[in-house]
Amino acid sequence: MFAILAIAALVALHAGAVAFVGALPDAWAPALAATVYLPLWPLSAVGVPVFGPAPSGGWPGPNAAGWVMLLVAWSVMWAIPVALVARWCRRPAPAR
Repeated sequence: MFAILAIAALVALHAGAVAFVGALPDAWAPALAATVYLPLWPLSAVGVPVFGPAPSGGWPGPNAAGWVMLLVAWSVMWAIPVALVARWCRRPAPAR
């Protein structure tokens, strides 16, 4: 249960950082953009429609399917460190 809550909290923080990237230091923008576009480019390359229409001279943003795919990708991405921390913090089983 703790792991699910931890993953959900980390995904929510990640989504919040992406949503409010303008309020963060400018140096964070490329890293946050990478967490949006890098998981979606392979899906787009195989024909999954994950991007909406691009503004003139700009990059296309994710459409609804793209945001769902991002939430799944971020959940998997954050599940790995949560699982490692949970494994390291696990109490040893009592001796019988």
